[in-house]
Amino acid sequence: MNHIYLYEGPFEKGDKGYPMIKEAARRYALENDLNLDLEQAEIVREEKGKPYFADLPLEFSLTHSGQLWMCLFSQQPCGIDLQQVQPCEYEKIAGRQYTEEERHYVRLWGLTGFFDLWVRKEAFCKCTGQGLFTEMPSMVDADSDLCETVNWKENNYCFTEIPIADDLKCVVCGEEKMDIEMRILG
Repeated sequence: MNHIYLYEGPFEKGDKGYPMIKEAARRYALENDLNLDLEQAEIVREEKGKPYFADLPLEFSLTHSGQLWMCLFSQQPCGIDLQQVQPCEYEKIAGRQYTEEERHYVRLWGLTGFFDLWVRKEAFCKCTGQGLFTEMPSMVDADSDLCETVNWKENNYCFTEIPIADDLKCVVCGEEKMDIEMRILG
């Protein structure tokens, strides 16, 4: 099962936030009858910054926006992103970072469309461990619809939208479609 642990309030970012990740992982292991030694577990980072447990068979991904922190746990590679929809120079950013199909989608849907794509791109990058500004598949199909699945380097990656609030976009990415259960942490 895939669980998202959600925390609202002040939290530590970067390496200082590792105790909160471990607490969420403890709850995940308990709820899923996994025998994991989280006391000794070490969180390290891949070359491009993706955090992972060095010696545990447990995948996770982090995101935060404002006072909202989320951590996704899964048995498969996974990525999650959360963004607050807020004014920005989205047309300029899309012009630099999005494919032509994606720019067309943004022209159709405006600011909301920009963030629809941004969370997919971030979740995909977190799942694959690659950087955000590297080559990746288009998140929009030929009909100008959001892709539910993309193929990248002979692997499929599936997206699941997580409804949070009207002004927040949240998407998870995995090698298979993910059923998600939400948990409150704290």
